[in-house]
Amino acid sequence: MISLLDKCLLSENPVEYFYHGYNLIPQFRDWISKTIPEVALCEKQKQNNPWHKYNVLGHILHSVKAMNELSKKFPKNCRRMLAYAMFFHDLGKPACHIVRQKQGKMIDSFFNHNIESARIAREKLPLLGFSKGEVAIIEKLVFKHDIFMFIKPYPTTNKHWRVLSKKLIFEEIQDLDEVGDGKQLLKFLVMIGRADNMAQNETMTDLSLLDKFDKMLEEFDSVRYEKERI
Repeated sequence: MISLLDKCLLSENPVEYFYHGYNLIPQFRDWISKTIPEVALCEKQKQNNPWHKYNVLGHILHSVKAMNELSKKFPKNCRRMLAYAMFFHDLGKPACHIVRQKQGKMIDSFFNHNIESARIAREKLPLLGFSKGEVAIIEKLVFKHDIFMFIKPYPTTNKHWRVLSKKLIFEEIQDLDEVGDGKQLLKFLVMIGRADNMAQNETMTDLSLLDKFDKMLEEFDSVRYEKERI
């Protein structure tokens, strides 16, 4: 069943292939339901929110498809890790669902779902054949997948926002160094941000911050930055 899930998620159209297996192969659906029961909850969880156009599972699968397009030239093992990072990134949403009023409208929100999604990833990924090191990397990427929502390219006094800067990039690389090659993992995180956006309501998304972040990261040199700080 793991190989079937891999085949679905790493296909050219994970949306079509996953739903085909999930709806037409009882053994596959039963295995998913027992191994990752959060999937069924995500299938039922609507996202009445201007940022989204799919239910949670639909968004997850479209984000996997977007990631596969972004990672098509990567080695297979790397592509698998990134596909599963997208598969797990929002699995915690149903557990964090609330309805709140914003600008006069009632919307669905999912505060801190990254924490719950990371917990699910940590628990379930070993069952899917991932090594301890791979689990640590995917869990970290899932936990941090929403950081770009709280980064701005201009000065801000909002305590929840951070300003895009070399210092921020350096701090993120250091944090990611705990589980692997921090700069490479930060590049993966930018890809995750893009894939996430590509599976949302296109009238609301803006990739300009990710473009700026990507350019700064490409030019960033940790050794030079540390020397400049001294």
